[in-house]
Amino acid sequence: MVSGCKKSNDEVADKDGVVMYADISNAKIAYKTYGSGEPLIMCIGFSTNMDLWSTKAIEILQTKYKVIVFDYRGMGLSTNADSTMSISSLAEDVNALLSELSIEKAHVLGWSMGGYVAQMFAVNHPEKVNKLVLYATNCGDTLVVNPSQEIIDILENPAATPMERLSLLFPDEWLATHPEPWTFLPEATEPYNDETIGMQYFAIQEWLKPGGGSAGHLGSLNRPVLVICGENDKVVPSQNSLFLAGSISSATLIKVQDSGHGLMYQLPETFANYVLTFLEQ
Repeated sequence: MVSGCKKSNDEVADKDGVVMYADISNAKIAYKTYGSGEPLIMCIGFSTNMDLWSTKAIEILQTKYKVIVFDYRGMGLSTNADSTMSISSLAEDVNALLSELSIEKAHVLGWSMGGYVAQMFAVNHPEKVNKLVLYATNCGDTLVVNPSQEIIDILENPAATPMERLSLLFPDEWLATHPEPWTFLPEATEPYNDETIGMQYFAIQEWLKPGGGSAGHLGSLNRPVLVICGENDKVVPSQNSLFLAGSISSATLIKVQDSGHGLMYQLPETFANYVLTFLEQ
């Protein structure tokens, strides 16, 4: 059991933003907590680390909840001894982390690939999910509406410039009036692992194959679900959120106008307050 896991809310709150570690099968998972209250665990997107969550969004969410962010195995400050990876195995890591933290039930939020992880965690461990937030994500299988070929080329190009990649997070109209979009992101300092990113990429391709994803399981989700996206998402077109919401009887859909995949950076107060309102209903 990780040191500090069973401390009171006040004691844990004193450790806000401090990196702690949980030992799980073949990995050591780095995580941070913010605030106190009911737990809200947040699953980050593809090839990113926990230090890329919107700082402002966390500041708002932690006023009501104990926010838990973490690095996937092999990413950032987490270690990994496994040679394979799948969305389901990453979901099991979430389960193991919550067990290490002695958390029996939590709200779960997933962004992009993290939405895949959150869906599979909810499908496989429904008793451990209070409410589920699916942000800018899809259900996999062949039902996914893909981005344009231009966007795919940037996503799959290792030589793409930082500005090209950053531009994927925001609508073109917004970028035209915000020429320095990097100022809207937190400063990321954690290391990246190209090998792990490759494993994540393969896991995503498996998710998108016929019979992959959560598509065949969405009907079993009976927890309250918020599906939220930017209406002008270039990476995961908003039609995917429409399909998700339509396939889950307990889902509420919010499409935020004039925003994109990086909604939480572009409009952090709007994003976080939608999430707070949903969780508090």
